[in-house]
Amino acid sequence: RIRAILFYLSLILFFILVPVILLYSFGYKLDVNRLRIIKTGLIYLKSIPDGAKVYLDGRHINNTTPVSIEGLMPGEYKLFLELENYYTWYQKILVESGKSTVLDRIILFPKKQHLDKINISDVDDFYVFPADKDYAYCISENNKSIFRIKLSPKEKEKELVCNQLQLTDNIQDLSLSPDKKKITYFYNNRLDVVYLFREKDDYQQLENSNFFIITDHRIINAFWYSDSEHIVIVTDKNIKIYELASKGKENIVTVLNINDKHPKVFYDVTEDVMYITDIQEGSDGKLYRGLYRLDLSKRFLFDFIKDIEENIK
Repeated sequence: RIRAILFYLSLILFFILVPVILLYSFGYKLDVNRLRIIKTGLIYLKSIPDGAKVYLDGRHINNTTPVSIEGLMPGEYKLFLELENYYTWYQKILVESGKSTVLDRIILFPKKQHLDKINISDVDDFYVFPADKDYAYCISENNKSIFRIKLSPKEKEKELVCNQLQLTDNIQDLSLSPDKKKITYFYNNRLDVVYLFREKDDYQQLENSNFFIITDHRIINAFWYSDSEHIVIVTDKNIKIYELASKGKENIVTVLNINDKHPKVFYDVTEDVMYITDIQEGSDGKLYRGLYRLDLSKRFLFDFIKDIEENIK
C-alpha cells in the first residue's frame, strides 16, 4: 500500500512539475498577482570596454558584460553598469513579453581622460579642414601669419604657411582649397585668397600672388569649386562663381539671384552641388519658399539656369 501511494504521488508530481519545467524552459512564468502564465523577456548587454558589473533594480547580476539576463517579467527595470575608473552608466529599461531588449552599443567613459599637448607654442584659435585633416591651421597673435601644426603628439613644431597678411578680428570661415594650396576668408563684402607655401623659396613668389575680391553685396558664405580654381560666393543678393586665374576680375558668372534675406546654404564640394533655402518665382508667376538644389557641376551654365527656371514649382 505504501508503494502504491508513493507511486501515485510521484505520478501526480510528475504531471504537475513537468509542464511547469517545460513552460519555464520556453520562457514562461507564473504571474502571481494576476494568476496567469506570461511569456518573459530578456535583456542583452554589451559595453565598451567589457567586464562591467551589472545591477538590475539594485540586485547584482553575477556575470559581467557582455551578458544576457533572461526570464524577466514584463515591466520597467533600473539598470546600472559599473567598472572601476569609469563613469557609471544608468538607464531605465522596458522589458516586453516575449521580446529581447538589446543594448550592444553602451560606451563607458573613463574618469581620467588621456590628454596630450600637441604643440609647444600657445594657440588661441585653430581650424581643421575636411581637405587636410592631418593638420590644424592657426592664426598668429598679431593676425599677420597662418601656421599649421601636425595633429600628432610626436611632431610638436609649427610650420609657417602664410605670411605678411592683414587679417582683421571679424574674419569669417577660413576655408582650405581641395588641392590644399590656397586659403580663403571673408568679412563684409571682401574675400581674400591666400596662397600657401611649403618651402622658404616660395615666400616671395606666393605672397605676390595673393589677392582679394570685392563684391557688390555682403558675403554670406563662400565655397571652393572642386577644381580649386574657382570660388562660389553667396551674398545676400546673389550667387556668383569667380575665376581665380583672373584674380576674380573676369569670367564672373551669376548663377542665381537670391530673394531670401537669411538663406541657409550647404555646398557639396565633391559633387559641386549646392542646397539653399530661398524664395523663387515659379512658372505660374507665384513666389515659393523652399529648399532648392543647384547643380553647379554642369559645364554649360545657360542650360543650368534654364533647368532651374523649369524645375521651380
